[in-house]
Amino acid sequence: MSLKNIGLALGVSNGSRGVVTRFSKSGFPVVKFLSTQEEVEILPIRFSVRIPGQDEHAYRRQRHLQFAWAILIHKSQGLTLDAVEVSLERARSLAVRVIAFDPCVIRSNHLVVKYYESIKMNAALRKEDENFIVRRHCWW
Repeated sequence: MSLKNIGLALGVSNGSRGVVTRFSKSGFPVVKFLSTQEEVEILPIRFSVRIPGQDEHAYRRQRHLQFAWAILIHKSQGLTLDAVEVSLERARSLAVRVIAFDPCVIRSNHLVVKYYESIKMNAALRKEDENFIVRRHCWW
């Protein structure tokens, strides 16, 4: 997963996922991202930090890639993800808000679809049953 906007024209932004296909002659990873058919060589980036009270800067070089077989919801906030598989088995709330997603590209397991269809059917049957219940208000 890319940790930086590499080339927005290519569709490679922070959170883009890809596969390392090989290493270049200079030893840098070459990644084929899912959003593009082109391979992109990931060159190291130099970061500088000014240390308070000193005239010199601290420098660091790193590659802006991270293994991405799984990330937490907190890490995913603000990322542009081209594909997502979500596990909701331990979800305790339905208050998750997903912004700017395309419902036309959602794929779900057929067993999940059957499960939710059965819930809808059971709810409809319960509503029909309520029409036949005689309710009495007892004083005790």
